[in-house]
Amino acid sequence: EVGVGSAEPLKPLVLSIHGPPGVGKSFTHFVAARALYNASAASAKCPGEACPGYRVIYGLDYTLQDQQQQSEVLIARLLDHLKVHRESLVVIEEYDKLDCRSRGVLKQIFDKGSAMNVTLQRSIFLLESNTGYGKIAEALASADGKQEGVDAEKLQYTLKNMMFNLWQRDGCEARVDTLKSLSLVDMFIPYFPLDRPAILAIAEKSVEKRVGLVNAARGARGQPPVEVAVSEEALGFLADKIEWDGRYAVEGGKEVATVIRRHFFGPLYKLAEEEDDEEEDPPGGGQGIGGCGSGPAEYVFEVNTTSRRVQLVRARAGALGPAEHQECKSEL
Repeated sequence: EVGVGSAEPLKPLVLSIHGPPGVGKSFTHFVAARALYNASAASAKCPGEACPGYRVIYGLDYTLQDQQQQSEVLIARLLDHLKVHRESLVVIEEYDKLDCRSRGVLKQIFDKGSAMNVTLQRSIFLLESNTGYGKIAEALASADGKQEGVDAEKLQYTLKNMMFNLWQRDGCEARVDTLKSLSLVDMFIPYFPLDRPAILAIAEKSVEKRVGLVNAARGARGQPPVEVAVSEEALGFLADKIEWDGRYAVEGGKEVATVIRRHFFGPLYKLAEEEDDEEEDPPGGGQGIGGCGSGPAEYVFEVNTTSRRVQLVRARAGALGPAEHQECKSEL
């Protein structure tokens, strides 16, 4: 038995996570750490004092000249951490680029569950790698793009064999030793690339989060909240700004935040900073935030068909039909 789920595991739980950037690999270990260390408060520092055993190790892509020095630093930092925290959650990013010496130390830890006379059987190691995207995309294509149709066991062996071939090319060890090293990994987990519906869902949630920040700023000044929706056209506009490799986003969800900052943030910032108009309609038929009905003022992100730019337009407060929406429309 392995891992923290067993009362007396024989070795640490070791998971190898593969997938392209921006699909949630890092977010997974962040959420796992908060759960393992009961760091539920939003203000909890994790990594940090709220998650003392949580450690993320970066910087494995170094030049050949510094390889020995960087390897020594990596091993020293890892062992120092494990001596203090015997029940750790250790994340090693880009582990496919580990040098021979670092790989040997990890093999000893995974095999014996100990290092420097410290027992580590109840620790968890997450090994992250961007390699394998092509294999994962091929498996998806063979399942007509449906994740549930992918043969998970077959894909796991595919990723394991890929790592075997990669490490064998380095010439660190005999074939049988590489096989043993990889056999100590309990599971090879694919993270699928994100398609257009997934990107649109992330975009909607991102705008929703920013509207929450807008309303927090307004509330601090005693102003009423606003409601902001995003039209299908505006979501499509956002998705078109993302770089795609066929049907999948090259950088996963990473580019969404950049596109929102560039095209959506300005109007939202105005909502957060501007003062409310009077309840009465101003001259000329325009509507202040407090006017045009009761309840929270409603805005919609739309695409201007002339300028092909995203704009935030005013809609009537409360639930609206199309005619009412046009009646109270004004641009920010």
